[in-house]
Amino acid sequence: MATEKDNIPENAGDGKTAIIALTRNGASMARKLAGSLGRESTLFIDRRFREDGDTGEAFDLPLRPMVQRAFAEYSSLVLFLSAGATIRLLAPLLESKQVDPAVVCVDDAGSFCVSLISGHVGGADKLAQEVAQHLRARAVITSASHASGTLAVDLLGREFDWRLVADSTAITRASAAVINGQPVGVWQGAGEPSWWPKENPLPENITGYPALEDLAASACAAALVITDKTDALDMLLADKITVIYRPRSLVVGMGCRRGVPVEELESLLAETFQENGLSLDCLAEIATAEIKRGEPGLEQLAERHGVPLSFLQGEELNQVFETDPGAITSKSERAHGLVGVWGVAEPAALLTADAEELLVTRKKTARATIAVARKNFNTT
Repeated sequence: MATEKDNIPENAGDGKTAIIALTRNGASMARKLAGSLGRESTLFIDRRFREDGDTGEAFDLPLRPMVQRAFAEYSSLVLFLSAGATIRLLAPLLESKQVDPAVVCVDDAGSFCVSLISGHVGGADKLAQEVAQHLRARAVITSASHASGTLAVDLLGREFDWRLVADSTAITRASAAVINGQPVGVWQGAGEPSWWPKENPLPENITGYPALEDLAASACAAALVITDKTDALDMLLADKITVIYRPRSLVVGMGCRRGVPVEELESLLAETFQENGLSLDCLAEIATAEIKRGEPGLEQLAERHGVPLSFLQGEELNQVFETDPGAITSKSERAHGLVGVWGVAEPAALLTADAEELLVTRKKTARATIAVARKNFNTT
């Protein structure tokens, strides 16, 4: 059963690519690639084949020390080297696909770009395709899901910054079920609906279910559940291999008095999500009134969770009370008299999420208010 564990690789976010060449032809292709790849990259060329104007670093043989350093410091490597030589260099360094950088090797003729290490999770499959496009070569990708044209369990929703919640055993078993044609069910309660191209039907062994209960009652071997709720799924899906995805689907509207410390706001946020069975992994944005710009507690709260802090003008907030009064549960004469708005938390959440109703109505403490809305992805 899934556990609340973040399965994003440790080196997946820094985005630095090492481009390494130790032959004359390799150096020529490496220069071309470095100038067009569109990623932050460093060029490493054997000193014998360096040219005036080359960026990056020169290295002297033997190659192993430099490759070991690049393996530790970069999230991806492109080596203009044979697959066999690359494997021999890197074999002692390999740990797991959760931590190893993506590695692509290119033959000296520039004919093939081979996704060699961390194809899915590390992004080598995608990198091989990008390199092949720039060099007019052929990408060689041997991942089973890529070869069969099915979905990759460990990549689903990554382009939307979804969090994958499962242990490695569940991910492996669910991936095997997908690839081997066993029945797999998908239920989505939140998040972007475009995780699978609309023009392509789902693979025959994968079925989308309109309700979680329908998936639970099915004969599916594996369940892929996309949700921002923390309801216990252990009993409901006890007979299935379960992988949970956390989309960035929740917008928090928040107001506070001047000088409220971040710890107080954090406590309100955590308590509200826990009481309503919502996952903090799904927090997408915090919204407040323009008059709160520069409020340290709000700024620090957004920074802690790695989400944007957005500001709405008083006129925008007040407009919601006129155009959609049924969605609002609280209207404060006192707040209007003090700062010119009828309320902050509820209208800020509704407007920023482009939602018609609140998921959590206004909750109030002595010095702060909060409301939550689920993002409407059908208009984006």
